[in-house]
Amino acid sequence: MVRTIKILFTSLCHIDVYFWEAKGQNALFPRIFGHEVGGVVESVGEGVTELQPGDHVLPVFTGECKECAHCKSEESNMCDLLRINTDRGVMINDQKYRFSINGKPLFHFVGTSTFSEYTVVHVGYLAEINPLAPLDNVCILSCGISTSIKRNHSILRLQFNWCFLDLINLRVLCS
Repeated sequence: MVRTIKILFTSLCHIDVYFWEAKGQNALFPRIFGHEVGGVVESVGEGVTELQPGDHVLPVFTGECKECAHCKSEESNMCDLLRINTDRGVMINDQKYRFSINGKPLFHFVGTSTFSEYTVVHVGYLAEINPLAPLDNVCILSCGISTSIKRNHSILRLQFNWCFLDLINLRVLCS
């Protein structure tokens, strides 16, 4: 697990409003909403080797464990372990919450909980990005892209006729 992500930029998605209004779900409150964000890793937990303090990241709510059949497939982003779950409210690794107020739990939202100054997430919910990418502009990619295509920690490319969009390094590669 990545222990701490410092949230630098965030945006509001209609999904946050939808679940805040408790439409179509079991109401799990109080909780920290938010999932479109650009941030910096401040600390990592034991065994995390993919990221280190100072890395720029986009948390995504469709995480990847890298072990299940869906993660090993190039055609799916619906991880068996880290798929979107709006009713979980706790960390996937130990079923505990990381936020509280006056000793009472504040539940997580879709593994990210980014409407806060800091958050704690499973490493599988993070995509490292180029530190030159403007976090204030790319924070919306953590929702819009992850809802429609498979994420990969090293590179994510979409083919548009003769060009590729490299979303991790935020550049267009044309042949």
